[in-house]
Amino acid sequence: MVVLLVVGVAVLFALGFSSPVWWLVGAVVLYGALKYGNGVGGGGGAAKGGYGEYRERREQRDKWDRRYRRQHRGKRITPDRPTDR
Repeated sequence: MVVLLVVGVAVLFALGFSSPVWWLVGAVVLYGALKYGNGVGGGGGAAKGGYGEYRERREQRDKWDRRYRRQHRGKRITPDRPTDR
């Protein structure tokens, strides 16, 4: 997919010498691929969003773990002892 995008932009750039409209089209295609693509060309969209969501989930889980540890500090779960003491 990346190769197809690079070839397409190169063709649009080459066609731009005959009509500057093709340069504009190439720039729009390249911008769209970098902004909204699935990480194509080191871009943003899903790649950044994916890591950001992962980071938020990880921070939320760590926050919950700290809270849970604080609430259940001295309680050990063993088969012979109930957990609700």
